[in-house]
Order: sequence, then structure tokens, then C-alpha cells
Amino acid sequence: MLLRPTYNSRKPIRPNTTAERTFFGQDASSHPLHPRSFELMQTAPHSKHTMHHGWAERAGTADTSYHRLPKDLTLFSEWPVIASHALQQRLCTRLNALCATLGPHLQAVRTLEKGWKQAHEADVLTVDYAIVEDGNGWDIRLVEFQAFTSLLSTGFRLHQLHSDLWPELADCPPWHDVGCDAEWLQNAREWVVGGNSPALLEHQVWQRGTLFDLYATSLLWDVPIVEPHQVEIDAQGRLFSILNGKRNQHDQILNRLILNELPTEHPFLENIKSAQLRWHSHPEWFFLVQKGLCADLKIPFEPRNVRADAWRELGINPEHLVAKKMDSCGGKDLLLSPNAKDLDQLDFAKNWLVQPRYTPYPIAENSQGDAVFAEIRLIVRLDPVKAPWIAMQIVRMYCAEQASASFFKGREGEGATILHTPPSSE
Repeated sequence: MLLRPTYNSRKPIRPNTTAERTFFGQDASSHPLHPRSFELMQTAPHSKHTMHHGWAERAGTADTSYHRLPKDLTLFSEWPVIASHALQQRLCTRLNALCATLGPHLQAVRTLEKGWKQAHEADVLTVDYAIVEDGNGWDIRLVEFQAFTSLLSTGFRLHQLHSDLWPELADCPPWHDVGCDAEWLQNAREWVVGGNSPALLEHQVWQRGTLFDLYATSLLWDVPIVEPHQVEIDAQGRLFSILNGKRNQHDQILNRLILNELPTEHPFLENIKSAQLRWHSHPEWFFLVQKGLCADLKIPFEPRNVRADAWRELGINPEHLVAKKMDSCGGKDLLLSPNAKDLDQLDFAKNWLVQPRYTPYPIAENSQGDAVFAEIRLIVRLDPVKAPWIAMQIVRMYCAEQASASFFKGREGEGATILHTPPSSE
């Protein structure tokens, strides 16, 4: 089954009928964003302060000082972003091709091969695409992928905030195939926290930079957060948490834990493999499906990737390459424009992925004259019998260094936002 671009709209947005209109100095018809994005930025602008505090209110974290967002207003972009039909179609086409290529690597038997007692299909894929320059125009390029849910609750709360600030966007949600917010919540809840007694699993919860999303996730789905030291697994493989002196059995885990962040001697690492329960974002899939697979696969529409010990096979000057450590995340362990010595001297070179470097496409220029670029994150539900479902479209807008939130400095336009689907009336 193929994923098809569908845009659910009850009240169509008025289409732009000005044929000569330009978009940030470019012909609107050839821009990756819908012209309505620019119109809303100009006619109904909002501040980072509004986005920051409006999100926290909707997420339920505004009145809990320990769990609130970082004090600096850098996380969220104040710009509403709507995909053009061309961009949305391209994302769907590339995602279909990627999922088809990854198919053999998503089978439940892969977890059994790693010593787990219960087989688990990969149920989620998070895919990052950059909007890049392509000759005189634009295209999208695969950045990386992983089988791990990220920012689903953040995107939903942003959609609620955008719907209040720009009512026209309520009918252009950042997801596919379901209409109203209540329908999305029902579908997402069944996927993420199905079961009678789910729990959210993470390690060192309160030290994480992603605490804002972690805590908002706990509140959205009404699930307790448990850490490995609070978990027991009995002889029958039943999983219990010990919270506030109370013992609770859980039948599904919403996982945010990366196993290699635990000490190697931690008893949880072996015990968890015998647990008999349902997982969302099974921890082993973080290693089985991740950016390193790009070196082993021929992915349609994408340039060839190799491991670092084979970088010369690309026939590209090293300054036009980028190297990434395969188990890294959050923009860490990244070499941009390395030289030959850098690549030749990498420790454990087979654990580094080398890709041709791209030139990001400037989708806008802010009032300070900074070019603004965009990287799109698709959070996708995988199902063995159904088509992939794009459950959320996140955009990370950045001005210079990288799309990672750790590089955000609070510049106009910069930060996380959602990619609204285009109006269906056009």
C-alpha cells in the first residue's frame, strides 16, 4: 500500500489568486512553502513569547516551575509554515520509497535475533528531510532516520496553539488521513499508549534537555514516567513499577529509553529482554533501524552513502562530504567538510556514516537579513498490513549552524514549528 497525500479541510482556506505574487522575492508557484504562510506572517504576526507561553499552557506545564520550558525564548519558531502541494507530494513519494526499501529490516524476527523473548515489529519511523538547493530550484534530501518517536506531543500542542492564533490553520493539520483533533488523539493514543496500564520509560528523566516534551507526553497521554531502577520483572515476564511506595503492573511501555545510555552492568539490560508486554518504540529498534543503514541500502532518490572506511569510493572531495557517528543524536559527533586526514584517522571508521554534503535552500529571510533554512521531521506509524501514516510533521527552522535545537539562538523565524498540510481546496 502506498501513502498518498491527503489534506483534510472542513473550511477551505481562500486560495491565492494573485498570479504575479512573489514569495520572499521568489515566484510563489515554485516555492516549497504555500504562499499563505507568508500572508499569515505579515498580517497576523506573533512573538516567540506568545509561542513559548502559549505552548506551555496547552501542554499543561505552565504552572509547574520544575517542568516548564527553558527560560530563554529559543525553542519555538513564531512563523506558521504551510507546505506547498509540491513539497507535500515530494515528502510522500520519498517516504513511500524509503519504507519500501526498509521493509526487510523492519520485521519482528530482528528483535528475536538480538535475544528478546518476544518478537516486536518496528511500529514507528522518524525521518528527517532537509530542503536543499537543486540547480536553480529546490528539492528535499534525506538526512537520517530512526525507529524512535520524538516530538509527537509537542507537535500536537503546537497545532492547538496555531489553530487559536491563526484559525485558518485549524483545517490544515500537520498530519494525514484523519480530520479533527479528537480523531487524531484517538488514533495516536491507540498507537502510542494502548493497553490497560501503560507507562512512559526513560533514564535520568530530570536531567534531560528534552524534559519539556517528555513531561508534556506524560500529561497528554496520562501515563506515569518510570525509570529503569523503578522497574521489576518477575519470573513470568510481567513488568511492574515501584512508584511512591506502590507496585503497579504495566502492559504497555511508551519507550524513550536508549539502552546504551545505561551502565553496562545495569541488571535492567538483561531482565528487560524477558518482559512480556507491548512496546511503542521498542528499545532495540533504535539500533536496528538508524542512519547507519544508509550505507547498506540503495534508497531511491538519494545519493549513495558509505561507511567512513570506504569514503574514497564516492569519488567526492572530502570537503564536500559530511561524516556522522551512527549512534549519535542531537547534532553530536558530526564532521562538516572534513579533510582526508580527518576521515582516515576516525576511530572505528565502520561506525561512521559518510554522505555527500548538500547546500540548504533558504526558504525565507528574516527582518535582520538572516537566511532561514528548514529541516522537516516526519513521525510515521508503521503497520505490517496498513500504509504508513504520517502522524506528525515537525519543522526545525535554523539560520546558520545546524537544525539541532542546541544551536538555536532566538533569531526571528528560528526554532521548532509544525508543517501544516496545504489547503485541500486548491
